[in-house]
Amino acid sequence: MSLNSLIIISLIVVSIAAIFVTIYLIITLVQITKASKELELALQKVNVELDTVNKISSKVVNITEKISSPIMSAASVICYILSGIKSKK
Repeated sequence: MSLNSLIIISLIVVSIAAIFVTIYLIITLVQITKASKELELALQKVNVELDTVNKISSKVVNITEKISSPIMSAASVICYILSGIKSKK
């Protein structure tokens, strides 16, 4: 075999490899595009659900603040009374 034959065979092998790499990258990019569209849809659904959760949690916080205020006041009064009794002993 001459040097020219080896160069031609090498160029053919490199060209075929470049074609396969290009095809692989195109398939990968198509899959990434599909996955990103699905991810975008999923994130939109999560965003809608989080809005609902945010509304519910704000209502829960409001209710617990209304409930906890008298309870905390009563607990602090009881603690104050008990600490006063213990200090007198």
